[in-house]
Amino acid sequence: MKQIPIAIFACTAIAVAADDWKLPDENPAFKAAPGAELVQANCIMCHSHEYITTQPAFTRDQWKASVAKMQAKYGAPLPPEKVDALLNYLAQSYGKAAK
Repeated sequence: MKQIPIAIFACTAIAVAADDWKLPDENPAFKAAPGAELVQANCIMCHSHEYITTQPAFTRDQWKASVAKMQAKYGAPLPPEKVDALLNYLAQSYGKAAK
């Protein structure tokens, strides 16, 4: 009996399965609260919605360190007078305060 390589079956299964799925519609929305517009305007230019909303539940200080790193290392254009409002939003909406 002649054996057919498993790779042929795997490739066929992948080709068939590829036609059966569809990516979900992208409708990202941040939790509605004061400061959401700051995240939308200042963070989305580099990060996806999911990258921000699926971070661990950081404390405000951890969010502050993350934002400071983005400003110092990557040149995030967040004006200094907006940092507190952004941190308040992140901590309250996606941080330990939200849990």
